[in-house]
Order: sequence, then structure tokens, then C-alpha cells
Amino acid sequence: MNARRVSTLLVWVLALQLPYPANAAQFGGLKKRIIQVGACGGGAFAGVKIGDKVAEMEAKRLKLSPEEAKKHLRAYQIGMALALCGGGAAIAGTSYDKMSKRGKDAREKEINAALEDAMPTPHMYSDPDNASLTGTAIAQPAFMADNNKECRVVQDQLGADQSLVKYCRTPGGMWAVET
Repeated sequence: MNARRVSTLLVWVLALQLPYPANAAQFGGLKKRIIQVGACGGGAFAGVKIGDKVAEMEAKRLKLSPEEAKKHLRAYQIGMALALCGGGAAIAGTSYDKMSKRGKDAREKEINAALEDAMPTPHMYSDPDNASLTGTAIAQPAFMADNNKECRVVQDQLGADQSLVKYCRTPGGMWAVET
């Protein structure tokens, strides 16, 4: 389903709910939930598009061959979709799609630890609710970006699937996904 259809569907659902405020309250804030789902879906879609651009810039920076750049493209698409909104359709069929909430929290904790580690040391994590899902997060060496920010790319391997996400910070600041 394309983004235009999804947004049209959300508009119609919201429009049908507006005349019935009691109905929305009865269903525990249905409008709020629909807006959250729509925004998240948009974030995942945007993540894929941003992943395309980041992969292109990183391929130039690292002087990757076209074959290597193509491998990195999908990993950046998955990584940015995960970073912006849990992934949505971009991670369907991957190991990331099977992770529980607690597994995602464990993954995020190890990614943050990898970013703070000065050396590219593997940080292992596992999904407490699905023992077969174990992964490794490695933050590649830091580099200075054009905007005077310190940046690192986190390579995250979960099963056979890989994601790449670029994080940057100003000197002494907090790490954040670079879009």
C-alpha cells in the first residue's frame, strides 16, 4: 500500500471519528492511536528514504565499489527505519521484525554502550523473549563530518540481517541519529 493511500485512509478514519467525541473516549483515545500509527509509518517510510541518502554519502566517503555500496544501501535503509520508528514495512521479513519490546530495549542499550566505547568493540545483546535472537553492535571509528560534528556508524548484526545507522554529536554532546 503506498503512502498516499495510507494517508487518505487515516484522514477518513479521523474524519469519521471527529463527530463522535464520546466514541473516541470509549475506545481509549482511538484518534490518538491512529495519529501515532500514521506518524510512525511515515517515520519508517522517511527512514528508508533518508537511509538511501546516507548510504550514498557514506559510499562516497568510504570510496566503496558499486557492489559494496549496494550491500550497504539495504543495511542503511533498515537502520534508519529502525531508528526513526521501529521499522514498519522496511524490516518485514528480517530478524528485527521478530524482536520483542524487551529485545529492542536491550539492543538500544548496547548500541548506546558501543557509541560510548572509544574502540570498535563488539557489544552483544539478546532478546529475553526469543532466545534465538542474538546480535552484535559495533560502533566504527569516529570521524569528523563537514558540520564539525563527531560521527560514528553503528553496524548492527542480528542473525543474518544487518543494519547501519550514522550517529553524530557536537563535542561533549549526546549521540543522535544523523539524518
